[in-house]
Amino acid sequence: MAAPTWIDGPDDRIAVEPLMRIAVFDVSHWHFPLYLPALRDSGVQVVGISDTASFAGSTVADQLKCKLYGSNEDLLNEDFDFALVLSRHSEMAELAERLITRGIPFLIEKPCGLNLQEVRQLRQLSEKHSVYVSVPFIMRVSDLATRLSAGNGFTPEGFQHLAFRFIVGPVARYERGGCSWMLDKRHAGGGSTLNVGVHFIDLISSLTNSPITQVSAQMQTYRPDVTVEEQAVFTCRNAAGQIGVVETGYLYPSTAEDQRDFAFSISHTASYARGYADQLYIKARNQQPGGATTVEYNTDAFYSVFLRRSWADLATGCLPVAGLREAEHAIAVVEAGYRSAANGGAPEPVDNVFAPV
Repeated sequence: MAAPTWIDGPDDRIAVEPLMRIAVFDVSHWHFPLYLPALRDSGVQVVGISDTASFAGSTVADQLKCKLYGSNEDLLNEDFDFALVLSRHSEMAELAERLITRGIPFLIEKPCGLNLQEVRQLRQLSEKHSVYVSVPFIMRVSDLATRLSAGNGFTPEGFQHLAFRFIVGPVARYERGGCSWMLDKRHAGGGSTLNVGVHFIDLISSLTNSPITQVSAQMQTYRPDVTVEEQAVFTCRNAAGQIGVVETGYLYPSTAEDQRDFAFSISHTASYARGYADQLYIKARNQQPGGATTVEYNTDAFYSVFLRRSWADLATGCLPVAGLREAEHAIAVVEAGYRSAANGGAPEPVDNVFAPV
């Protein structure tokens, strides 16, 4: 970022904080609108956007009063301090590599690449060049993660079983949103597991503070022209022996006011927790009645929270709350699940796992 500008005040010189200049690559991504609140913060200036899908670019440029560049290559030539990479999964790794070699920090949407090899190479390159890269595993900054934290009695070693169901809208929503490539494995890499399941794979690892080491999975695709999974169930075991289940799908008849089916149940040595709609019910092991509280489960609410956290961590020299190391672990788990599903659900080891930061 640029150095502060000094101006003459009534009594002394005053430092005026510089603008953070932001470039956004591929704004037709369905998550882009969720970052708008942060991108409109004071001290933030979007200097340029790109839209290789040619879907939402003109509208976004008008909204943000910024320049729409004709290609990602043109936008790369702009002068900026931080980037958002929201590109097709098949194009993410190359773009991210170029940002890293230029030393530019950025946020990149999961899965960060088409496969584990691409993500691993990005992680290694970012560590070599000491470039800040955050990956929005937004469950880490959610109300649910706070409620299930050690500070609230959910110690990592006490988890016995964690089960999450997250069913989002049908594949047609990607077609309506200008992201038909999400239905093609050549460009997306995978379906509901790679798109939404990684959030809960990462959440299980972070809550238990233990990497997932083994996966058994079953998957299903319903539309004959879709080459990614529309439904998946993962049963995972971590290095501590704890078991987690992640069920995802593109099956919910979503509407603007009711977008997904999200539910969970968690067994812990201290208590049992379950959630649905906007309720979190916790019942302790001491035979006393349980109690319910209202919790924000709308994950859309946390993307701008995560982006602001990324900027704060970058400014203070902290590691990202989630980055390429966490993404590499999540994608390794996903690929083990794909191997398992192709092998009739037989358990598969996770490739070269390590504990996420």
